[in-house]
Amino acid sequence: MEWSHLGLARRPFRPAVDTTSYFPAAAHEAALAALAAAFDRRDAAVLIDGPPGTGKSLVARRWLEHLPPDVPRVLLPNTHADRPAELLQAVLFDLDRPYQGLTEQELRLAVTAELLAAAATGHPTVLLLDEAQHLGPAAGEELRLLGNVETAGGGSLLVVLVAQPGFRDALAGPFAQRVAVRCRVGPLSAEESAAYLRHQVRAAGGDPDAVLDGAAVALLAGACGGVPRVLNQAAGLAAELAESVGAGTIDVEAALEALSRLGLAAEPDEAAEPAVIPHPARPAEPAQAARSRSRAGLNAAGGGDANSGAAPKQKPARKRSA
Repeated sequence: MEWSHLGLARRPFRPAVDTTSYFPAAAHEAALAALAAAFDRRDAAVLIDGPPGTGKSLVARRWLEHLPPDVPRVLLPNTHADRPAELLQAVLFDLDRPYQGLTEQELRLAVTAELLAAAATGHPTVLLLDEAQHLGPAAGEELRLLGNVETAGGGSLLVVLVAQPGFRDALAGPFAQRVAVRCRVGPLSAEESAAYLRHQVRAAGGDPDAVLDGAAVALLAGACGGVPRVLNQAAGLAAELAESVGAGTIDVEAALEALSRLGLAAEPDEAAEPAVIPHPARPAEPAQAARSRSRAGLNAAGGGDANSGAAPKQKPARKRSA
């Protein structure tokens, strides 16, 4: 797609983690502040959890990018480690150190040497484990043991665990005690979702008021559940649909079609629903008067013109027996 058609310098609503388009939602900012405080205190471990697509990895990687350049760091984007050797090999691989053909104890000693050498420069090594829910108990115990490697300046390792919500409940044993900070990142509010969409356009070099129709923004913000990944998918598809028909704006029609293709239900517009005006309550009346008015209504239904005021035709009254 040619994004310049919408006045954009590059693609907005990117599906992958894009720290250049970071939106400062309240929960994300709180997690960043907690990470910074844990680093200053030299805590052993921090947990950031939340539902898929809510921005956990984005927050962690943005914090990692803004650390001082001399802070050593290890990033494992897919943590699949059941045994300690698998975890130690992954750490050495990211540090560009030999990791093949070594026994488990040799791997442990090699990682320990790296931690001590880094700590001598004045900073702990930051180990970011994304998808940490795949971390096995034995590998978790290895992390706890690595946390025991300390220098005169404090701990030599800060572990940042990024995981889905169930991992918090699965944490147990001595390693759970090392997790000093636990941050929950949840969906955006409706107001944040709308602001998020405008921010993504602005980050791509566009004018949100020119690119996004206001009604389309409200529609997307209400239908995507506050999940940034879903907002990106829906808005990106809507932009492609708008471009395919030569429209210079992402309008309601494009948004509706995008939501339909993604299987997302649009929120009903309550303002468009007709108002129901209740009849005013009648005052209480005697039972005899109510029966008389009821008989008059039945007679009118039998052929009288209620609007003209003409009396309806009636059959001769029959004499009633006493």
